[in-house]
Amino acid sequence: MQVLDRYVLRQVSGSFLFGVLLFVAILSAGDLLFRLARMWLREGLSGGKVVAIFFLSLPQLLVYVLPMALLLGVLLVTGRMAADSEIIALRSCGVSLVRFFAPFFLFALWVCVGTILLQEVALPFSALKLKEIWSEGGISWPVEERTFFRDVSEEGVERIFYVREIDSRHEILRGVVVQEYQEEKLRRIINAARARVADGQWVFEDGVYYEVNDRGEVERVVRFAQERAKTQETIPGILKTRKSPQEMSFAELRAYIARERARGQATERLEVLLWHKTAIPFAALVFALLGVALGITSPRSGKALGIGLSILIVFGYYVLFSIMSTLAEGGVLPPFLGTWIPNILGSLGGGMLLLRQDSAQ
Repeated sequence: MQVLDRYVLRQVSGSFLFGVLLFVAILSAGDLLFRLARMWLREGLSGGKVVAIFFLSLPQLLVYVLPMALLLGVLLVTGRMAADSEIIALRSCGVSLVRFFAPFFLFALWVCVGTILLQEVALPFSALKLKEIWSEGGISWPVEERTFFRDVSEEGVERIFYVREIDSRHEILRGVVVQEYQEEKLRRIINAARARVADGQWVFEDGVYYEVNDRGEVERVVRFAQERAKTQETIPGILKTRKSPQEMSFAELRAYIARERARGQATERLEVLLWHKTAIPFAALVFALLGVALGITSPRSGKALGIGLSILIVFGYYVLFSIMSTLAEGGVLPPFLGTWIPNILGSLGGGMLLLRQDSAQ
């Protein structure tokens, strides 16, 4: 059966690479290329840096593209083999559909491992290199949304910043919530419309802060036009070194969640992001199973129908993924179950369909 395995792996490799190029072109044709073109034309960004930023931005896309491309590749290969009666010939030689699925599963396992490596190694590295390019050349995305970071530059004080928007061009934070800890106890919560750094101080504008006593109760509420706090940080420095949850490795995010949980903070959203890091890579195995099962049942499908079917399946998967993740963030479902339900349902559906096809022939 090694001949069959090599043949299938060779066929699916070509279709997989086609899928990667197709989906990268589709997903990068919008926001990413538009922003790069604007930086090149309006800000005088060199062609070399444009190319570098594009390739350094690819790992974030490829984490989602690789499972999608695998689904397309499997659909195209199984559909063509079914149309050419190759699967009928294999069945007449005693090859079951479960055995036929084996090389596809092996290839999907490689894709799964590759996606994990991209997510755990390449994505944090590329994010750091991107920030270095932006800071060295005075280049940045105009706005970074919904992020957080720590400031421990003042002795004895730790501040956790939750920021709605970072305007890196003007070095301004917008929609800022700060939790201020002393001796591991929450002492103050600052809610400000804007924040910036000036003369070694955080300058919070148009907001309110809440002083918290040892019992965790709000003791005093103060509204302010401007409030200051010591810091050694700068906003460009924060942008260069901070990591969003998506940029953290699984171990880094799990450690951060443990620290937040120890402080009594809600961690449901972070836990959902943590389990995203497992569910997305393993979606490759689910897509391989669905691709083989559906490709066999559609022997007349050509490349256009295969592309359409793969987009439809991916769309349905991510709609369900988004709904279940939202329920998990709201506490309706456990974070692990909320992120893994699409994989579980896809595996059950694909497995049942494949076994039914195997027993029917």
